[in-house]
Amino acid sequence: MFYRQILADLQHWAKSDYRKVLMLRGARQVGKTTVVRMLAQDFDTFIELNLELPADKDVFANFSDITSLYNAILLHKGVKEHKGKILLFIDEVQNSSNALKSLRFFHEEMPELYVIAAGSLLEIYLYQQKLEISVGRIEYKWMYPLSFEEFLLASGADALFELVQKPPLPDYALASLREKFLQYALVGGMPEAVKIWTKENNIVPVQNCLANIHYSYQDDILKYAQSSDQASVLRHIFDTAYAKVGKQISFEGFGHSSFRSQAIKNAFELLTRSSFYTLLYPYTSSILPALPQKTRRPKLLIIDTGILNVQAGISAQYYLEESLNSVYKGQAMENLVGQQLIATASQRGFQLSFWKREARNSSAEVDYVIIYKGKMYPIEVKAGKTGSMKSLFLFMDEAPHDIAVRVHDGNLHWEELESSSGKKFHLLNLPLGLCTQICKYLDAGPTTV
Repeated sequence: MFYRQILADLQHWAKSDYRKVLMLRGARQVGKTTVVRMLAQDFDTFIELNLELPADKDVFANFSDITSLYNAILLHKGVKEHKGKILLFIDEVQNSSNALKSLRFFHEEMPELYVIAAGSLLEIYLYQQKLEISVGRIEYKWMYPLSFEEFLLASGADALFELVQKPPLPDYALASLREKFLQYALVGGMPEAVKIWTKENNIVPVQNCLANIHYSYQDDILKYAQSSDQASVLRHIFDTAYAKVGKQISFEGFGHSSFRSQAIKNAFELLTRSSFYTLLYPYTSSILPALPQKTRRPKLLIIDTGILNVQAGISAQYYLEESLNSVYKGQAMENLVGQQLIATASQRGFQLSFWKREARNSSAEVDYVIIYKGKMYPIEVKAGKTGSMKSLFLFMDEAPHDIAVRVHDGNLHWEELESSSGKKFHLLNLPLGLCTQICKYLDAGPTTV
């Protein structure tokens, strides 16, 4: 089992005097069950239910009071000794509305019991069934595919992992960082794919695995289609969306289809609730307070760049060659950085989107912006070592601070630049493999490199 950084959060939850029932959320096959089993090693008794199994689901069928339910669970699982710290894990909880309802009562009537629930496609189920989870009695944590740092640990690069965690990264480590990041960019972060890669060091079985994961997502989500017409729209998106990942999309005519704009939008609503895709709506101002503009075209991201590579038919030779300067690699790297920033935002509490300014005679777009500690920082992603940053300069002309970020295939350094209007600002040039460490470098400031 791979070490997952979220395990530390779960251990902190278990030690808290104010803990509630924990809902672990996230897409299918990102490792939720595995990490709970890792946490269970800290407990005297571990009871696991998987509500995809009819026998486990049926335990909740006649739920009347929480004590009787708990005794029924113990009887069903054959648990005779249940002393000390007891962890109850209810997996795939979305398969039983009674199980969802029971969570508040576990918190209220059995606070000594440690309870974790997890669900894939839970957001879709709650939305379609118009169900709500009790506010104030449940806390939430989101889980994502393996981060680059977790990939380093899984592949045995412990020393490099330690260096990445402690800015600034020394120059001698940059070549190793780049080599490992390119492997990660090819394989992605789905745990099963990473496991195969670390054992086989062969991309063919990895890509077969990722293709199967993609089809399993499609099959699972199609079950929630509310009509045969919506199922057709969902299939169309699954077949064509990879070509638009990392770009702004239009619902009208998406993927050269004749589907109506509202039908595409509704299908994406379902897909984003599954966490397979993410839609980011742009900020149009660089000055806070600001809100994403839901009337503008959103940027599309996919959960895992490894899956994106399989859909795009990318081979290892093409991807791992020396140069990263190509249209596809720029698109894939922008998605990979976005994928990493989404997970980092969940951990560090910042907001993520992108910036777009459209004028009559020109438009400007910054790949990402994060709102962190009261400032909106622009982030440009460059697959190569160089590239135009006209939009970033325009953003900084308007921004009330003097720090911007370029995530690129190059060295770690700060530089002082001047915009066309004469404003001086600091640019953090961050290697691709350090994008999840962005907050540490922003906190430390320009004097650290």
